[in-house]
Amino acid sequence: MTSDIRSWSLWGRKFTSPVMLASGTAGFGLELLERGSLAGTAIVVSKATTLEPREGNPPPRLVETRFGLLNSVGLANPGVDAVMENILPSAAMLPCPLIVNVAGKSEREFAAVVDRLEGSSIPFGYEINVSCPNVAAGGVAFGASPETVDRIARMVREVTDRPFSVKLTPNEGSLTESARAAEEGGANAVTVSNTYLGMRIDWRTGKPLLHRSVGGYSSPAILPMTVARVFTVSSCVDIPVLASGGATCPEDILELLAAGAAMVQVGTRVMRRPDAAAELLTGIKNFLEETLS
Repeated sequence: MTSDIRSWSLWGRKFTSPVMLASGTAGFGLELLERGSLAGTAIVVSKATTLEPREGNPPPRLVETRFGLLNSVGLANPGVDAVMENILPSAAMLPCPLIVNVAGKSEREFAAVVDRLEGSSIPFGYEINVSCPNVAAGGVAFGASPETVDRIARMVREVTDRPFSVKLTPNEGSLTESARAAEEGGANAVTVSNTYLGMRIDWRTGKPLLHRSVGGYSSPAILPMTVARVFTVSSCVDIPVLASGGATCPEDILELLAAGAAMVQVGTRVMRRPDAAAELLTGIKNFLEETLS
């Protein structure tokens, strides 16, 4: 599936920006709303929501690297009931749609969380994070198995008529096979993709810098890998591909759109510069005006 880098739409809705805020980097968008930093944002993707509250991993769980960031937050969140009661009503004030990222510790939990979220009118749709570990399968990501992805997508489809994307993992299995499975299971998009596994070690002590040793690596350095995966996946599915990983400047976003992405998620850049979406959109429009007019 190819994308017109001059036209931005998703799930029947047109947008004036291709920039989405990636899950886990902007909460539910409320802090950015308070400081007036959501200009240029097409869609906010929320931090992960699970069935039960999660405290997340013990610190240290964030480590800066020379070129990016390692995180091992562990899906910390107050649980879906608290999200419904305390967060989503405030999210009604957002100037852009909200997609709720959903995670689970079992296949059925994804659908259970979505089913509860259906009680709110706020979510534009959902992002089903099959990159989280499947404890019953020994800790491998749900997304490592196309069969598992298909089952989860079908269970989610049974409980909602709203659109949803399946967020794939680049660390295990085949992205193309999992993307096809998501599409066959009823997903309306795939997110390509989650962070890459990475690790830092203090050579003096021999100990990892993260409490859980390994974390997810986000960095401008992974852009070429994201471009390649977006290009490959978009050629094998007929649903939109949402690019995620490595975009920090207007040219990066235009490159991902040219590779076949419908929209582009930005994360680490927003953590460093809260007004990044507006800056990126201005740059994108300037480049398009100069080169495509």
